[in-house]
Order: sequence, then C-alpha cells, then structure tokens
Amino acid sequence: MPLLFLIFMLLPGLVAAQTVISGTAIDKSSQEPLIGVTIYFPGLKKGTLTDNTGHYRITDIPAGVHKIEARFLSYKTQTQTIRIATGETTINFSLDPDVSQLQEVVVTGLTTGSTVKDSPIPIMTYNKIQWLQTSSTNLVDAVVKLPGMSQITTGVGLSKPVIRGLGFNRVITVHDGVRQEDNQWGEEHALQVDEYSIDRYEIIKGAGSLLYGSDGLGGVMSLISARPPEAGVIRGQILTNYQSNNGMIGLSGVVEGSSRKGLFGRVRVSTKSAGNYRNQYDGRVYGSAYREFDINGTIGINRKWGYSQLYVSNWHQDINIVTGERDPTGRFTKLVRVAADSEALVPTTDADLRSRMIDPSNYQNLNNFKTSWNTFAKLGGGNLSAIVSYSQNRRQEFASTLTPGQPALYFYLQNVFYDLKYYFGGKNGWDFTIGANGLWQKNQNQGLQVLYPGYRSLDNGLFLFAQKKTDRMTINGGVRMDIRKMEINQLYADSEGVFSEKPIAGGQIRFQGLNKTYSNPTASLGATYNLSSRWIIKANIGRGFRAPSTPELSANGEHAGTFRYEIGSPNLKSETSFQTDLGINYESQDVSITASLFQNRINNYTYSEKVLDRFGRDSIVDPARPILTYRYTQGDAVLYGGEAQLTVNPHTVRWFHFTGSYSLVRSRNLSSTTDSTRYLPFLPPPRVIAQVKLTKAEAGNHWRNMYASVELEHNWRQNQALLAYGTETQTPAYTLINLGAGSDIINTNGRTLFSLYVTLQNLFDVAYQSHQNRLKYFGINEATGRHGVFNMGRNVSVKLVVPIGG
Repeated sequence: MPLLFLIFMLLPGLVAAQTVISGTAIDKSSQEPLIGVTIYFPGLKKGTLTDNTGHYRITDIPAGVHKIEARFLSYKTQTQTIRIATGETTINFSLDPDVSQLQEVVVTGLTTGSTVKDSPIPIMTYNKIQWLQTSSTNLVDAVVKLPGMSQITTGVGLSKPVIRGLGFNRVITVHDGVRQEDNQWGEEHALQVDEYSIDRYEIIKGAGSLLYGSDGLGGVMSLISARPPEAGVIRGQILTNYQSNNGMIGLSGVVEGSSRKGLFGRVRVSTKSAGNYRNQYDGRVYGSAYREFDINGTIGINRKWGYSQLYVSNWHQDINIVTGERDPTGRFTKLVRVAADSEALVPTTDADLRSRMIDPSNYQNLNNFKTSWNTFAKLGGGNLSAIVSYSQNRRQEFASTLTPGQPALYFYLQNVFYDLKYYFGGKNGWDFTIGANGLWQKNQNQGLQVLYPGYRSLDNGLFLFAQKKTDRMTINGGVRMDIRKMEINQLYADSEGVFSEKPIAGGQIRFQGLNKTYSNPTASLGATYNLSSRWIIKANIGRGFRAPSTPELSANGEHAGTFRYEIGSPNLKSETSFQTDLGINYESQDVSITASLFQNRINNYTYSEKVLDRFGRDSIVDPARPILTYRYTQGDAVLYGGEAQLTVNPHTVRWFHFTGSYSLVRSRNLSSTTDSTRYLPFLPPPRVIAQVKLTKAEAGNHWRNMYASVELEHNWRQNQALLAYGTETQTPAYTLINLGAGSDIINTNGRTLFSLYVTLQNLFDVAYQSHQNRLKYFGINEATGRHGVFNMGRNVSVKLVVPIGG
C-alpha cells in the first residue's frame, strides 16, 4: 500500500502534458445543435455538457489513447477511441435517434470499454431513467424484466438476482468495481446496497466473470453509481417514492459538487418504510413489513493524470420474516410470550396487519458498512486501476420471544477486497489487460445458536484479457487462475442437539472442521462479426468455476430465516461449467432485433433437497416445531434456453415505441434416475413481456419528456420443477397488465421544476404465485385449502424527483 500511494503521488510527473478537447454535437438528420449532450471520458471520470449552441470544451486531459462517448436521452450513445497529443483536438459528434440499446457503452468485464453491439459476451444495460419509469420494491426487483433475468423472492423486501436460472453465489455482484459480499448464499438474503444510489446496471450473462474472480457461473450484475458532476457545478436532488399496496414511503436526498480544480464530493441519505403487503387471497401478509436507512458518500480528486476517490457507506435494514402460519380461520398468527419459559402462537389483530411494526420475535437486523478507495491513472503508455475495500456485514436473526434482544443467529462477516489492473494502450486494434484481485473473509458466530461454524477464506486470482477490433470483427478472450484457501472451525453438539464451536463436556463432534484449498482455471473466448451494416452474429464460449460455500460444506442446524434444518456435506467438490452462446443482432433506423441461444453444462452442481424419514414422511428434527430437514447434494446438470427482444420505433413516428421480449430456461439433472429429480430447483418459467410506449418531447410551455405505456407480462406454467420429496411443486401460469405515465415539469425558462413518474402494477389485481417465490411453500390456509402465501396484488407507485441547484 505505501508503494502504491507513492506511485500515485508521483503520477503528475509520469504522465504526458495536458491537452484540450472541444467540438460540437448535432442531430444527424436535421443538423440542428443538441443542447445538454453529455461528453464523457469513462476512464477519467471526466466530462461536460454541450451548451446552447451545441458546443463543448474539456481541459486537463492527458495525452494518449482514450475512450470518449456522447450520451443524450432518446439518441444512440456514440463512442470513439481517440489518440491525442498536446494542444487542442476537435472531436465532433453526429447523433442518431435511438431505436434500441445496442449502442450502449459498457465497461463491465471488458478492457477499455465497448458497446453492447460489439461485445461477444452477452451483456445487458439498465439505466436510471428506465428505473424511474417502472415500479420496484428493492434493488433486484428493478431489473428482473430484462430478458434472461428473474429473482428469488421472500416477500417484497427480499430478492436475489437470477441470471439464466442460476442465482445465489453463482452470480457475482459488483458495486463500483468492488465485489459485494454480504452472506449472499442464503435464500432469504438480499443485496445490501442503496437502491436509490444506483445510476446504471450492467449484467453479464454466463461465465463472463473473468475480471472479478471465481463463482460467477451464472454471470455478473454490476451496480454503478452516478458520475461526478461537471467542473464548477454544485447541485442536489430529492427523490420520493410512494407505493399504495404496502404504504411504502421512500425518500432519498443527494448533494454533490465539483470544483474547477478537480475536487469532487457527494453525500446521499436514503430511507424506506413499508407495512405489510396485500393480495386478494391472503389479505395483508403478516411479517412482510420492513424499514431501511442508508447513508453513503464519496470524496475525490480528478486531475490530468486521472482520478482518485474514497467511498464510505452504511446500509441498515430491519425486516420481518413471513412464516405463513395461520389459525383454522385463515388468520395469520404471531408468536407471543405466555410465561417466563414458554411462548405460543396467537391470531394477529387488524391493527397488527395494518402496522409497520417490526416484530421483535421474528425479524432480521441487517447492517453493512463498506469503505473503498478507487484510483485510475495514466501510467506509461497505458492505464492503471487500483481498488481496495473493507466491509463489515452484521446479520442478526431473531426467532423467539423468550430471549428479547438476543439474536438466535448472528453472523459477523468481514471482507477485504483488492483489485489491480493495467490496461495497455491500444495499438493496431489490440487492447490488453493484465490484473490480479482477491478477497479475504472472516465470519464469526455471535448469536445464541450456531447454524454453521465460523470460517476464514482467502481468494487470489491472476488473469490476462485481450481484445482485437477490425472494421468488421471484434475478438476477445482471456484466461484466469484462481486459488481459494478455506479454514472452517469444528462444530460440537451437546446431548440435546445444541451446537457450539467450543468443546462441550459429554458432547460430540458434529463437524470435524476443514482446511482445504480449491483451485481451477477459467477462460473465455468470443467473436462478433458484422455481416453487413445491419446484421451482426456473435459467439462465445466460457469455462467457469465455483468452490463450495461454507454452509454447503458444514451446515448442521436450524436456520431461523428459512425455517429449515440444513445439513451440509464436507465432501462436496467444486462446480465447473462450460457455457456456449450464439447470438444475432439486427438494427435499422426503425427496428432492432436481438436473439441468443445458450447451453451451460455444470459438473458437481450443488443444491439442497428435502430429507424424508424411513417411512417416506418429512424428516422433522423437533416434533414440537414443524421444521423440515434439507441436505446439500451434488449432481451433473445442464441448463439451456434463449432470449429474444424486438424493438420497433419507426423513424416517421418516433413517438411510438414497441418492445417485446421472450425468455426461456430449461434444465436437466444429468445424475437423476427418476422423473421427480430430473429438473433443477428455482428455475423460472418461460416468459413474454410486451410494452407499447407513446412519447412526446415537449407539450406547451411546461411539459417535457412525456410518456405513457401499457405492458403485458405473461408467465407460462412451470411444470418442470424439482418434485422429489416435495422440494418444489408445479406453478400455474399467470398474466399481469401494467400501466405507466410521466413527465418533466418545466418553468418558462426551460428549467426542470420536478419530474413525475406513475406506475400501476397488476392492474386487475391478479392473485398469483411466482415459481421463484419462497413464500409459495410457507404454510397452508386451512380456511381456503390454498398452499403458501401469494405475491403482491395491485400496486400504484408514484416517484417524484426534484432537482436542486445547477
């Protein structure tokens, strides 16, 4: 670390002299100047806006090779790789109206940035405007309508991303270049990042995690914060969100600024409060209330040699746990203390159901503190990137009224992450990146119970990535080697089955402990070829690797959050995958089509299945409490399917937009010998989404960027479920209709006063259960005979955004 610090302090003397970039941005068809186009250098985190004549000017740019991009709402993002010397350079942009997102510039998993169109690796993007124009109840809920995406949910506050049927820690989440580690192995564990702070999502499908480490068999979800403001600008924003179904109130405020000398900073404070959601069949679902409070900030410096910034955040959530338990009349029940040493279930009151109260006997208290240092600098003929991060994750799960204030489970997880990359300057169409990254983890048990023993792990990986571009072809690929060293503590049990990490007199060892090293190479190779100016074909192959997680190896206890008794297996092997992708893109001025097929073969696929006793009944550890037993097991598997998306935006009627998408994922357990075990768990059903949107750039003197939309989402019946031992059940089909509308409200000077976005989800209040909804298996309503808890019913979301300052 001292050596790195010294290098960055000396950088001004190592880089080339200053240059100035200027030019114009115009509409390609009308040749009219475009006002407010963002001209930006992604690598330098530096940019500006075009003025009222369409001109821009950026100073303090180091000489060398750079990516420069021009972004403007409703226009295709344009990117160029330029080599500039000292003095002033003119770069002009002529922008086309946007039909699709194929021109979106992405940086996740690539060397120096590319576009969705050029990338052989399947990548999707999702921006803040799209998020504002939809309704979401959490960070992951925002992107699940993208082709190939879905989510595993536990109520409306807990969601886990699933990419092409793979989730949990098979999907790597990256937040501003830092791996997000917050015990994501759990089915009821959500990502602990402020939803309101995210400006952009980039999602890699498949084993495209070459630059971020092992585990990403399903892919990578990269969360990207907003860029620093232009030099000399100080501004703020207030964002409010109300949702009618559960009375959710969200509020987020941000203040940011950048001086002309390159100093910049940002502070954001966000909060959410939600009551119990409701639907036609269950009424209000007790235990689905939650509250959240987040604060994060960035301070940094942007100079001609590059930039350096420090980020600090603290995310906190208190969230109830839905149990699904009801009395014979169908009313939800709650746990209450009836004596000093006993508790019982009693019916909830109407006040309980309407309340936002967090039930102290059955909830999770979650806190994630993170700080990271991120530096990017011109060095020699290339660019050097360095990231170091430390985080503390505290997960407390409360499950009894007899021990108030004392968590049944308390995981204290510490992470140290580092990432070093050097991007060689592009030459003759070639880009090279070499790098190393790693993750140190330590998890301790501090609760009354132990689900799995504490552990320490250390990951390290080295990689090489290369990309070659010609006029018609892009080829990229790389190789990586990862080593993970794991040390897991021993686990003991007393005569009553209570677990401890310390030896117990008269007890026995339930887990012998583990000290093991896992290692494996990964690789990726792909190509994009322009058949013509409109048609592009793509192909990519990738090999992935995931070591077994600590719960999978060592779990042997009741998990309060999932209402399961979980049993691990210390003999599990690493998962390895081989994925192939084949895609095709078509783009004209009116129509865009993307389609892809994939197959992902996974050896030693790890999953949990229900355990039955010798009489074929559910295995229950404690007869007084109906806690079912599940065991981790392995088998070879294959997932296959495809996605397609059609976008129509005729150039003669630019106000009309049609988007339709289709997603399909199928699976086979290749080690299965029976029909009931032939499919993998948590697979989404086939899905089609169609949306018609009408837009108008301006109306009168006070309306701008108006839109209205109607959307249909149909999910087919999922009859390919893991039926063995009652692990899963088939799920009926359902169709939802959603509406949306919004506009910017401006004053007579053209300044935005506020922006309003209204969404109506599930217009006809359909009662349904998503196949990936875990509440589907929580209890039986004896009054109706229906199994489990249903998803949220009709919901109106209103978002109001008020800009402040420049």
